[in-house]
Parts: sequence; C-alpha cells; structure tokens
Amino acid sequence: MVVNQTIRDDQTIVSPQQNFELGFFSPGNASENRYLGIWFKRLATGTVLWVANRETAIKSKSGELRFSSDGFLVLRDSATNHVIWSSNTNGKATNPVARLLDSGNFIVTDNDNETENYT
Repeated sequence: MVVNQTIRDDQTIVSPQQNFELGFFSPGNASENRYLGIWFKRLATGTVLWVANRETAIKSKSGELRFSSDGFLVLRDSATNHVIWSSNTNGKATNPVARLLDSGNFIVTDNDNETENYT
C-alpha cells in the first residue's frame, strides 16, 4: 500500500508469492459481520491468522483500511465514519509503504531506506 491508498471491502492485498491475503471477511456463511484479517491464500479452509477488529465487527460491507501520510493504518466504518482500529508506530517514515510479506506479516517501512527498518 502506498500513502493515502484505501482498501475497501471488495479489495485485497496479496503477498508477493501468493501465500497470504489481507482483506475483509465474514466468519461462517450466516454472519453479516465483517472483519479485517490476514489468511492463508492457498488453503481452501480460509484459515485466518490475524484479525484487526476482533472485538468490534463492522456491520456491513462499509469497511475501509486507509494508509495515512504519516504511516498509520486506520480501519474505519465508512457508513458511520467511526474509527474501529488503528496501528501504532514507533517512528515516522519519510516515505512510508505498507507491505504484506510472504511470512504473513503486514509491515510499514520507509521506502527511502535501503535497510529493512520496520515500524
């Protein structure tokens, strides 16, 4: 993800080798609750590894994950404009980029930096 990019409910991010996927999902077939999570892309079972808003479901397909210019990830319900979850960083990147790695980690890093400094 690049600065000011938004991932909406019908969009996903996939790791470079197609191992993991980040996006919105509903648990089970009957639930209308939506969550932002990371799951194994290649497994048919849809095994979810991480959930951002485990305690606060989004009640419709109005979820948005926005990557702000200061390097924060903000999950909100666009129908209510309510912030559900946000990331916490230790530093400020001059040119932040969010990446879903093939390890399943979703990281924010400084794109201008030659080293692997993650926040």
